[in-house]
Amino acid sequence: MRGCIARKIATFGMAAAAALGVLGTATPSAAAAPADDQSITPGAAAASPHVAATPYRCVITANYGWRWEGYCNVYSGQLRTITYCANGSYSVGLWIGARREAWAVWGNCPGSTWTKIVFQWHS
Repeated sequence: MRGCIARKIATFGMAAAAALGVLGTATPSAAAAPADDQSITPGAAAASPHVAATPYRCVITANYGWRWEGYCNVYSGQLRTITYCANGSYSVGLWIGARREAWAVWGNCPGSTWTKIVFQWHS
């Protein structure tokens, strides 16, 4: 009896792992591909901290060199930020969606400085 239960659990586990593997490797459809990216550098953020397109508007409110902070109003679709660092690393924020309130956004470059923020949007 134990062998039968163990085989059932093992079979279920392999099927679940296979299903998750398929989900993890699925590629988004062409319709879900990100639109043209907009970016801002530290110098540009100092001159004008606003990044805007029809579906969103973001403002950089603080620049600490290794970290930046701001907020984004997303009017439609989804938006995320990618922070590039001087040491070659980068961090990707989560996709945020449309809502009335602004989203707090930020990026970190521990031990380095940020060199560019890319704003990616898709419908």
